[in-house]
Amino acid sequence: MKTGVLLDRDGTIIVDRGYVGSVDRVEFIPGSIEAIAALNEAGIPVAVVTNQAGVARGYYGIEDVHLVHKHIDEELARHGARVDLWLFCPYHPDGVVESFARSSADRKPGPGMALAAADALDLDLTASWVVGDSASDMGLARSVGATPLHVGPAAFPAGDILSFPDLAAAADHILRSRRGGAETAPLLPVSAVHGRRIVRQRLHR
Repeated sequence: MKTGVLLDRDGTIIVDRGYVGSVDRVEFIPGSIEAIAALNEAGIPVAVVTNQAGVARGYYGIEDVHLVHKHIDEELARHGARVDLWLFCPYHPDGVVESFARSSADRKPGPGMALAAADALDLDLTASWVVGDSASDMGLARSVGATPLHVGPAAFPAGDILSFPDLAAAADHILRSRRGGAETAPLLPVSAVHGRRIVRQRLHR
C-alpha cells in the first residue's frame, strides 16, 4: 500500500468563489499547480475529494462538475501535473433536487471519499495526508487516521493541526517529511462506491 495525498478542491487548488460549477469561475490559487506537479514528481498519488452540494441545491448538475474537473485536468497537464483520481459527493440533506437531497457518509467529514480513494489507488490512509482549508477536511483526515494539513490565511484553531498559507507550502512540508525532515517548522508565517453515489473521475492517460 502507498502513501498518498487527498486534496480538497475549492480553497485549496482553486479559489473558493462559492459553488464553482462552471469553467469560467475557475481561478487557480498561485502555486497550486506547481505543488501538484511536485507531488507527482515524487511519485505520490494525488486524489481530489470535494463536496459538491451545489448539485443537490440545484445550482449546477453532475455534468457541470465533470466539465470543471476536465478543465482543471487540462490546465494541470499544460504544466506537467495531474490528479490521479477525482471524487466528489453531490449530496446534501437540505438539497432541492430530490435524488440528491439526503445525508451521506461520503460527504466530508464523513470517510466515504477517502475510503474510495484508498481502494482505487491502493493507499494506506494512516500514512497519507489530507490537505484542505476547512474543518470538514480536517475532520475527514481524523475519521480515517490520515494526517491533516490545513491551508489558508489563518492558522487552524486546533493546536495539533499544522497550518500553511497555501498548498505550495503544505506540499513542501509533505516532501520534506518524506525525506526525513518532518521535524522542520511549518511554513505558515505565524499564525465504493458508485452505488453510494460517490462520483469518480479517473484521469485517462
